[in-house]
Amino acid sequence: MNTYAPTTTGLANTWAPAVPRPVLEARWSWAFAGLLFYTFIEYTRLPEMYPVLAGFKIGLVALILTTLFYLFSPRVLNSGRVRTRGLDIGISTFVLANFISACLAPSRGYVWSEFLNLLELSLVYFLITRILTSSWRVRIFVFLVLLLNLKMAQFTIRDYRNQRGIGISDMQVIMRGGAGAGTKAYFGNAADLGLAMVVVLAITFALLFGKTEKKKLPRFFLLVCFALFLLAILFCGSRGAVLGAAAVVTIALAKTPKKMGAVAAALIFLFCIWFILPDASKDRFRNAWNGDDKNAASRLHFWGVGIQMFSDYPVFGVGPGNFPTMYATQYSDSGVAWVAHSTYIQALSECGVVGTVSLLALLMLLVRLNARTRKLVLSLWGPEGKRRFEYCLAVGLDLALVGYLVSGAFLSVLYYPHLWIFLGLSVAAHTACINADPRQKTANSQAPHREFSLAAP
Repeated sequence: MNTYAPTTTGLANTWAPAVPRPVLEARWSWAFAGLLFYTFIEYTRLPEMYPVLAGFKIGLVALILTTLFYLFSPRVLNSGRVRTRGLDIGISTFVLANFISACLAPSRGYVWSEFLNLLELSLVYFLITRILTSSWRVRIFVFLVLLLNLKMAQFTIRDYRNQRGIGISDMQVIMRGGAGAGTKAYFGNAADLGLAMVVVLAITFALLFGKTEKKKLPRFFLLVCFALFLLAILFCGSRGAVLGAAAVVTIALAKTPKKMGAVAAALIFLFCIWFILPDASKDRFRNAWNGDDKNAASRLHFWGVGIQMFSDYPVFGVGPGNFPTMYATQYSDSGVAWVAHSTYIQALSECGVVGTVSLLALLMLLVRLNARTRKLVLSLWGPEGKRRFEYCLAVGLDLALVGYLVSGAFLSVLYYPHLWIFLGLSVAAHTACINADPRQKTANSQAPHREFSLAAP
């Protein structure tokens, strides 16, 4: 029903539409609390640390409850949905391509379980983009993600120190697979843990050196995060993580507005590589460069097999998550299942041309949306907008994507949560920027306090 407010022209009263007043959403809601709880479960992997919880599937329960809380909560007008709809379409297209690929898979294997995992990640993206609609909520969510990764980083550093303290050599510590933060799945492998650290290092760098936080305590927290994330990358034993961090620092030198901060980060990184990176890791880099590394040779073999799978099934691939099964049953005499050890090879072999093209389109839409967010911030707040949280987060998400793509060249992490979480954060940052528009606040403050309906007596 239309809403009208009285206006006065001379002695005659007329009726005119009231100024639209945006609905202000409360800071806390059950849906927001549920999203934070799911994130906590996802990063701590509680069911794997405490097997007694495994049967309860608390992560899935938290996700379902969060979805229900959102669906039954009052709808709030979201003026940013039109501008961010491209990512929604991109993810829907990628999911559809994976569904068709799963239906046409030559061997079932773990195809449908991986597809269900993709659906869960897509639902996480959906909830992030619909629930994180204000800068305050985005800040709290990012703080929780950084805090949980900080826990894993300190565990990694402490575990490395303890193992070295009892006489285990650098090479033995590294080849044991890294700390893994005491969990399995996403962070139980040194390389997977290293990728997680690279992503949050990029976000922390942008927030810290962008000087988005003026208070001492938040800046001290970001400084501690930056230091521990960098040390965890050096000590976890992942060469891909070191390369990803190097790529983040290099792009930061070229793209970030705060050149002094980027230069300082680059100098710190070079110092750590020269003086802190374990000698065993340096030796592994030299062996890979000289062609004497068996691990690097095995990766080249898996990449070749992945290209062969793509050649045999070029349109829709062998099915999501189906590389290990196909490798063990049709492309190897050993019968041992191995992953592709490259996100690019994984996408080509498992999703084919259709899935890979939709994924590339999704990444380009992500970069474009972050650029639009920065442009919008500058148009609303001028040059001072470069210190706003939304602007710095958009820069950090671009850097996180760079680190993900570089480290992901050596890991099969297409269906891991990292990409989908910062896809959602990109949309959330843009939406929060629109909702923080000072012009909306002005319109809200000048709108009449009393509203009249035509149906009123």
